[in-house]
Amino acid sequence: MATLLVVDDERLVLKIMATVLRSEHSVVTAESGIEALTIFESYPRQFDLIVTDVTMPGMTGLELVARLEALHKRRLAVLFVTGASKYPIDPDRAVLPKPFTPPALKAAVQQVLQACQDRRDAK
Repeated sequence: MATLLVVDDERLVLKIMATVLRSEHSVVTAESGIEALTIFESYPRQFDLIVTDVTMPGMTGLELVARLEALHKRRLAVLFVTGASKYPIDPDRAVLPKPFTPPALKAAVQQVLQACQDRRDAK
């Protein structure tokens, strides 16, 4: 069972994503980038995947990931969810456009987790 950090400033969207993903994963939620930073640093286990909205007040999902990767000096497994296209997202990163269905969310998460496992197995 993978451990996911799910971040979205829209409470209803966050609740829906967490509910959908908890059927197969351990899920910790945050309502902002700042809260996610705090949780990431204090959580006793390593997160296997960060699922984050791109557009959030205060700190975008892109800024959150950049800060976490700079702090930990490694590339993290990330799935960006977004309804906006104004932010440039690295084409090597997984993106799930909003709105999405629960099966699409589950499939995108599984795809990113599998790609990470395949990279680890190749080493």
